[in-house]
Amino acid sequence: MDSPKFGDDKSYIIEGSIFDYRPADARPALNGALARFEKLAHLPDDEIDLAEAALLIASLEYTGLNEVYYLNRLDEIADEARPLFASETNPLKNIENLNLFLTRNMGFHGNENDYNDRRNSYLNDVLERRTGIPITLSLVYIELGKRLGLHFEGIGLPGHFIIRYRDLETQPLSSGDRLNSGLENLELQEETVHSSGGSNNEILLDPFNGGAILSEEDCVDLVRERYGRVLPLQPLFTRPVTNRQFLMRMLNNIKASCIGEEDYARALQMQECLVILHPHSAEERRDRGVLYFRTGELGPAIVDLKYYLRKASEANDADLIRKQLSLAMDQLVQRN
Repeated sequence: MDSPKFGDDKSYIIEGSIFDYRPADARPALNGALARFEKLAHLPDDEIDLAEAALLIASLEYTGLNEVYYLNRLDEIADEARPLFASETNPLKNIENLNLFLTRNMGFHGNENDYNDRRNSYLNDVLERRTGIPITLSLVYIELGKRLGLHFEGIGLPGHFIIRYRDLETQPLSSGDRLNSGLENLELQEETVHSSGGSNNEILLDPFNGGAILSEEDCVDLVRERYGRVLPLQPLFTRPVTNRQFLMRMLNNIKASCIGEEDYARALQMQECLVILHPHSAEERRDRGVLYFRTGELGPAIVDLKYYLRKASEANDADLIRKQLSLAMDQLVQRN
């Protein structure tokens, strides 16, 4: 894998002390995919193109990635599926058609056998290999939905990512109006919806499990499977994520995989994207500082660790970060 390239500017302004770097937000200049990602991240949230952003993230792994090819591939998949939706107005039927098309015709499925494979988190790999993790398969649904006139929005459950279909011409339903799950076919689904007095204009589904329709009780079960205990389903859990939140969750998944493989250089690139998305977060700056340290970038590490301690001096991990900062300073002295 290629090492990250943050630019050639390694100089820092020193005032008063060899360890007093200014400005506080100093870092090597961004270039390439990171610079393009930063430009995209500065757009209003609803103007951020998730597929484009996801492919920019993938291009940090795959130098020279042809992002246009994969955007066109999404268009081609949507064009192939479009006849299934030409005259259908029933949301349940449209979801059933999309599920069957993606699972049976295209072979998309959740990668249960090698969940932590980093390729599950890159959109180009997901489109090529037809397998991924919940958030990237959700992205496929969201992007195809845009092209087919179906509005899907990401729902970031703790430990599992799902989506919600919502008819933009109707008001969101209350929690008592959700669909029941575990039904075998469309007719039973519709019968359940009508007999409960609910509506099929807002539907939770799980792309990782073939687009299975979920009730809120099913969501509780998913969270319990992840954490081993029952967590009450709070309204926050089923609130749609913003585009920035979607990308942050995707980046954190990739970063965790990189750290697990001790690929700190690649993890640093993911962390740089996280700082771009949330530039004033002390925690993101802390994490970037730790990764700078692990990759031997002591100057930037000191900047970020000092920033964190200024912003969060009473944090639970402040003493640990002070030790990390002291170690970085000692190593910088030895290096010089």
